[in-house]
Amino acid sequence: MSLPRQDDANSVFTHSPHDDSDYIGEATVTVRGVDIPVELELKGYSEPIDGVFRWIGRIRPNDQLSAIVGDEARVKATIRTTHSARDAFIGDPDPWNRYRVIGKSTPPFHVPTDLSEIQAE
Repeated sequence: MSLPRQDDANSVFTHSPHDDSDYIGEATVTVRGVDIPVELELKGYSEPIDGVFRWIGRIRPNDQLSAIVGDEARVKATIRTTHSARDAFIGDPDPWNRYRVIGKSTPPFHVPTDLSEIQAE
């Protein structure tokens, strides 16, 4: 899934940086017992050194999340998509007020594990 580009005809880029994302869409973040609807983008990868699957991403600016998390550097949370819910950490906001998301092991989005599914991509 990728985000729409403003003007493909005049773009100097051959692809969007979002083309490699594994999940872009709506989710619910539960932090300090509060469910917050958000829009986020996630990408996962297998870390070859320790063999752990890690997933990272950003949550689009969200006033309700900002009011609860503020500028804290690491807050426990649960990320829930239509696929599943997983524990994660929310980091401090970047300059565009997007919160960083960090998780490990099974992500809250589908990861192909069957060889035929991987080859079809």
